[in-house]
Amino acid sequence: MTSVRERIFQVLRVHGLDVIFGNPGSTELPLLESFQGDFSYILGLQEASVLAMAVGYAFQSDNAAVVNLHTAAGVGNAMGAIVTAWHAQAPLIITAGQQDRRQIWTEPFLWGRQVDFVSPYVKWSVEPHRSVDVPQAIERAYHMAMSDPRGPVFVSIPMDGMDDECPPVETRNVSYKIAPDPSILLEIASAISKAKRIALIAGEQVDATNSMSEMVKLAELLGSPVFLPPIASRWSFPSRHDLFRGELPAAMKPISDILSSFDLVLVFGTSVFLYYPYVPGPVIGTGTRVFQITNDSGMASRAATGKSVIADVSLALKQLIPLLKRRENEGSFPKRQPRERKRSVPPTSEYVEHVLGDVIPSNAVVFHEAPTSERFSQLNIVQPKSHFVTASGGLGFAMPAAVGAAIAQTERPVVSIVGDGSAQYCIQSLWSAANYQAAVTFIVLNNAEYAILKSFGMMLHEEGLPGLDIPGIDFEGLANGYGVGFKRIIDPDQIAPIVRETIESRRPSLIEIPIDRHVAPLL
Repeated sequence: MTSVRERIFQVLRVHGLDVIFGNPGSTELPLLESFQGDFSYILGLQEASVLAMAVGYAFQSDNAAVVNLHTAAGVGNAMGAIVTAWHAQAPLIITAGQQDRRQIWTEPFLWGRQVDFVSPYVKWSVEPHRSVDVPQAIERAYHMAMSDPRGPVFVSIPMDGMDDECPPVETRNVSYKIAPDPSILLEIASAISKAKRIALIAGEQVDATNSMSEMVKLAELLGSPVFLPPIASRWSFPSRHDLFRGELPAAMKPISDILSSFDLVLVFGTSVFLYYPYVPGPVIGTGTRVFQITNDSGMASRAATGKSVIADVSLALKQLIPLLKRRENEGSFPKRQPRERKRSVPPTSEYVEHVLGDVIPSNAVVFHEAPTSERFSQLNIVQPKSHFVTASGGLGFAMPAAVGAAIAQTERPVVSIVGDGSAQYCIQSLWSAANYQAAVTFIVLNNAEYAILKSFGMMLHEEGLPGLDIPGIDFEGLANGYGVGFKRIIDPDQIAPIVRETIESRRPSLIEIPIDRHVAPLL
């Protein structure tokens, strides 16, 4: 006899899903009984950390990751992280235990409507009626998570019936890539041949499909400047390439002011456009044509302007490039100018970012969640899957995601750069890093405030805002309590050697760098 429980693990095994990230509770114990010896269970001390660790793991393994949460309350704890996974197009199979079905009609303790409240931010949400249907639901969930656009899927698993006899499940191979319409590619090629000034926007899907090299080839073929989209959650172009022009601002008028100087804008794998503060203005100039290529029909449908093509970005780039001839853009867009590096004590976040850009290896995987300083990032990014930012704007992503990335692979160093406020959302991920020896260097930029909110308040001309200062956090005590190494850097001249030494040690460590409290403009 083969049980439901064994069939579930057989399905996961076929798809290479032998790591489960979780925080178990009573309703999950029947699933985890006699835990399979060829599987690893990575414990997180809070469900949001568990979810974000799985996202980091999925990004580096380029496969779905499995998450095991504790019934409705645990799903609630993880809900903000699920929103981030949704916006990041992270392929996750999220499971949670449900109460015994023989008493569900009484709405017992730990029962909940988890299928309903998680559904807006997952691709599919289900609670199988029969225990024998759970393995088949896991099989379907895998393919749902991996199909474009990738994303989280939720399966609620009632705790009874795990020992029931279960028939075999047919596990299948599915090809997920969607090819672009050839006639639209010809239309884009024709528009390119007629345009004088062309701008390229390299979105998150370029990085997700490992298409950075094709993006470089296209830019060099056209001689076109390349921008990252506003608030880019993944970095999709080499940061020190001659044609790179930085990240677009996240507001209507500033974007229009930049892109209206071009007569053709090609947007690959991202929104048109992602806005944050409301700064009214035209979406883009009347003389500028826009083409968007994205794997996400929702993203295409809400584009503010232009013509959209739904397709896999990597296939689109590979099929478009042979249709083009080498050309020169008429005129040029100003190069990204490095800001002056001013040393001070304490250092500014801008100064620290400059130093980190020099010292963090170009093959590192960096998770960045210091909103005040992200705009000043000077990292030397040369390969895909190197730089990640929270896709939803919700904090608590970077530290646990870095842990998951370090567990997924050990060849590349992993660094998490966070603000002192951001660090508090999932600080318990330090324990997982220590317990599983995930070689992450956590760098905390401490200005004892939510400076990004002060920047936003300045832009809105709002004063007297409460709750924006957070003094007195003992990062040394936190690091020691969770079992990771700790160093505090006061002398700016010690940033480079200490960061370099810590990364090379390949041990989980936290570095605190107190920084200047100057509040920079938001845009």
